[in-house]
Formats: sequence, C-alpha cells, structure tokens
Amino acid sequence: MINDSHVSVAHVKHIRTARDLARLCALSADSKKGTDIVAIDISQIDGSPAEWFVIATCSSDQQIRAVAEHIEKETARHGIASPRSEGWEALQWVILDYFDVVVHLMRPEARAFYKLENLWGDGHFYRLSADGRLVRSTVRT
Repeated sequence: MINDSHVSVAHVKHIRTARDLARLCALSADSKKGTDIVAIDISQIDGSPAEWFVIATCSSDQQIRAVAEHIEKETARHGIASPRSEGWEALQWVILDYFDVVVHLMRPEARAFYKLENLWGDGHFYRLSADGRLVRSTVRT
C-alpha cells in the first residue's frame, strides 16, 4: 500500500498502454484501501486471457463494491469503456474485464482458495512503489 499521500489516481495523466491501465486500476484499488495489490504481466504466457491481471484483497462486501465502483469511475474519467464484470451478486470476487487488463477484487478467503498468483506464476509480478509506479517484485503474496 502506498503511504505517500501525494500519490493518487489524479497523477495518472494518460492511458496509452495496458500497463498504464493496470497501474491506474492498482492505484484506484489502493486509494480505497485494497490490500496485497499485485499487478501481473501475463502477456508473454501462451493462451493468457489478457495482458495484465490486477489482484487486490478487500475485507468486506462493502469494500469490494466501493473499490470496484471507484475503478470504474476512474477508468471512465480517462475515456476507458465500461468493463464487462461479474460477481456483483455475491461480492466475494468481483471481476472487471477491460480486455487487456482484468481486475480481480477478492475477499481474503477467496484469494487464499483460488491462489491466482500461483496459477499465473510464470508472469512478471509488480507492486506499487511509494511514488505510485509499478515496480518489479519477486514476492507474490
């Protein structure tokens, strides 16, 4: 989690690449107190369903809804079309599918059970730095 209060989604100026969109989604999740946020570059994996996954843990139904709605608002503000989404009924695992970037907002139990980081372990893992950049990480969660 970023502790530097001057870094926010407002600092994201342009979305030109899938990496930029992944960063915006990660920053948006962070700003609503999502935890254990990881962005995974899966673009080099054969058969991958997207270029990037962004995964965040949310502690309650209300937090999943708030984070998902905030990500949708921020991406729309940058001219990104509304995502396909699933999971709004149960609010245990909400998926926002922006085609090149898929955001997974998960309750701790669901994240521990499905272990997406292990399933996509061949990807390149990134975390948010204190200044809001995506930096390569060897730690998976």
